[in-house]
Amino acid sequence: MMEWITSWPIWEMTRILGILSYLTIFAGLTLGILYSYPFVKGKRKAQIYRWHTSLTNGGTVVALAHAAILIISTFAPYRWVDLLIPFASSQYPIGNGIGTLALYGMLLLLLTSDYRNKISKHVWLTIHLLAYPIFVGAAVHGYMMGTSSDSLLTKLMYGGTLLIVVALFAVRASIRPNAKSNAGLKPVRPSVNR
Repeated sequence: MMEWITSWPIWEMTRILGILSYLTIFAGLTLGILYSYPFVKGKRKAQIYRWHTSLTNGGTVVALAHAAILIISTFAPYRWVDLLIPFASSQYPIGNGIGTLALYGMLLLLLTSDYRNKISKHVWLTIHLLAYPIFVGAAVHGYMMGTSSDSLLTKLMYGGTLLIVVALFAVRASIRPNAKSNAGLKPVRPSVNR
C-alpha cells in the first residue's frame, strides 16, 4: 500500500493543493471584507457570510492537506517537526516557517470564530483582523516556496490577489460606519489644550 501511495505525483499534488488553498482563502477573505461593507444587507449579507465561512474553512482544510502530504513525499521529504514547528525545517526554514505560522493563524481564526459568542466582540475582532497579515504570510510562503514562482502567471496571481485585498480594505476603511453601528457608544470629545 505504501509503495502505491509513494507512486502518486506528490510534488504536483502539493503544489496544486497549495495554490488551491491560497485562492480559496483569498476568495473567503474578499467575501469577509465585502460582508463588512455597511451597504451589504439582508439576504445578500447572509449569503456572503455563508460563502465566506465555507471558503475560509475549506481553504484551511486544503492547506492542512497541502502540508500533511509532504510527509509522504519522496522528492522533498519532510518530518512532522518540520511542518509543525515554525522555522525548524532544514529545507527553506524561513519560507516553511512563514507557511506554518499562516496555517496556525488560519486555525486560530476558525477556532475563535466558532467561539465568537463566548468571547468579547473586541477580542474577536482584534484576532479576526489578523486575517490580513495571515493572508500576506500565505502569499509570501507561496511565492518563496513555489517552484513556479518565476512564471509570469504566478507573479500576477500573487500580486493581483494582494492588490485586490489592499484595495477592498482601503475602500472599507474609508467608509464611515452607519449610525446604527454607533448606537450606544458615547461620543468622544476632543481634548482642548489650554
